[in-house]
Amino acid sequence: MFVAFLAIFFNASNNNALFIVLKPLTTILIILFTVFFGIRKNKFYKWVVIALIFCLAGDTLLLKEAYFIWGLLAFLMAHLCFSFSFMSLGGFKFYLIPLILLIVFGIGYYWILYDGLQALKIPVLTYFIVILFMGWQGISLRIWKNEAALTLVAFAVLFFITSDALLAWAKFKEPFRWDGVLILATYWISIFSIGLSTTIERKKSY
Repeated sequence: MFVAFLAIFFNASNNNALFIVLKPLTTILIILFTVFFGIRKNKFYKWVVIALIFCLAGDTLLLKEAYFIWGLLAFLMAHLCFSFSFMSLGGFKFYLIPLILLIVFGIGYYWILYDGLQALKIPVLTYFIVILFMGWQGISLRIWKNEAALTLVAFAVLFFITSDALLAWAKFKEPFRWDGVLILATYWISIFSIGLSTTIERKKSY
């Protein structure tokens, strides 16, 4: 994670040349960690690796403002793959309380951002639906079973939602102090936690 700290530092100090290199490199290292140390005997691992590759694509595309919509699409695909990975662990989970809380948060936050979305109202709404579904399934895993790997997953999806919420605020509402630091830190904590969850042997194989 030292590379992540460097990337955050160079982003905060507006050293774009080094940040452009270190941002995707951090995600590449998280992918390599998952590939080398993840337990490969289940679909969970495979879907997580695919999702992380989409995250890398999103990281790279978002380095250029002109490619924002394509970066959004890449991360949308990543969230779908994360959702598939979570559902591969025992199927689709329907827990009402986290669903209601996420829906209330999603509607409220979308309403706050709405005026600033302009032509991106539908793409962002679609993205909201997908990431909140991913978050719901990740949190539901922890409700379903109290295991270390699933605790990491629930922790990770909350950080991913936080990261994207901060990014949306900075882009569509107004930038704020240390926005880049907070967005990147919560994002990399999230995907590293999901990668780490693939390395933990669970009580039951799926």
